[in-house]
Amino acid sequence: MPTPGAPPLLVRLPNWLGDLVLAWPVVSAAARGPVLFVGPSAFEALLRARHPRAAYLSWSRDRRFALVGAIRRARPRAALLLTDSLSSALLVALAGVPERIGYAAEGRGPLLTHRVARGAPARTTPRAAEYRRLAQAARLAPDANEPRLEAIEAERRAAQEMLARLRAPAGAAEPYLVVAPGAAYGPAKQWGGDRFGEAAAALARTRGWDVVAVGARGDRAEAGAVLAHVARRGIRALDATGETDLPTLTGVLAGASLVLTNDSGVMHLAAALRRPTVAVFGSTSPVWTSSSAPWVANRYAGYPCSPCYRRTCPIGYGCLRAVDVGGVVEAGVRLLG
Repeated sequence: MPTPGAPPLLVRLPNWLGDLVLAWPVVSAAARGPVLFVGPSAFEALLRARHPRAAYLSWSRDRRFALVGAIRRARPRAALLLTDSLSSALLVALAGVPERIGYAAEGRGPLLTHRVARGAPARTTPRAAEYRRLAQAARLAPDANEPRLEAIEAERRAAQEMLARLRAPAGAAEPYLVVAPGAAYGPAKQWGGDRFGEAAAALARTRGWDVVAVGARGDRAEAGAVLAHVARRGIRALDATGETDLPTLTGVLAGASLVLTNDSGVMHLAAALRRPTVAVFGSTSPVWTSSSAPWVANRYAGYPCSPCYRRTCPIGYGCLRAVDVGGVVEAGVRLLG
């Protein structure tokens, strides 16, 4: 049990949803004691629903150092940086946090009091293992190696209500396949709406499933290509892009029969919710950021120049084009079988 009045551990959360999910065992271990989470405002509802006693400060890129005063007033005993950025180390140093733990990336080593040595070169070992190494340095003991999440009742209810609105006036709920054709990182992670639409139609048509597209508002063009393709096959197409906050997205994914996605936050969240998931990798590495769960199938062409980690590709996105629709459909069938 947390000690009343004890100084908290500050945990600087990752900025990307996928990284937050990969770090979830560390997050849960930190929440067993007094903790102050600092991270994007979009993550707060997900954390508070599961760790209601934790304190949370919302951070934004536009005002990176606006929280200096609030952190100083909270008087954290130490800061565990689950980010590699210089600005996150500078933030806690300016706030006077006495112990600052993290990897010595982006030249921030002098700002850290505990520089954690990587077990292998960056991006060559699973990201979840990198987070566990940081947890060990902060004297935390995560219960699991892989992230696991359960959707709570409010999240499932929000998802059901949203899907009912999208189905109206047709009404009846059906099992559904989720497609997430976007990736905030950039087009070098995006397989393409037409390819996702073809794969989704092949998997959903014989099973009588609806197809639900999810993502941010900026993903609507790709989602439109997916949904137009499945609608032409007589499959009910539901556009939830831009309609879900993180709790509702969690509920939608928790109810999915299958998820098709790029290497994105949706991929990691679906995997943590234990949903059958087919993930397409382009410029990034399945060694570093994939899920090893048996209900996840990773499709990766291993192109000669990948992984390059570029957001855009100057030579035509060959790594993505080399992932064929038939392979994605086959992987989905195998997971369902």
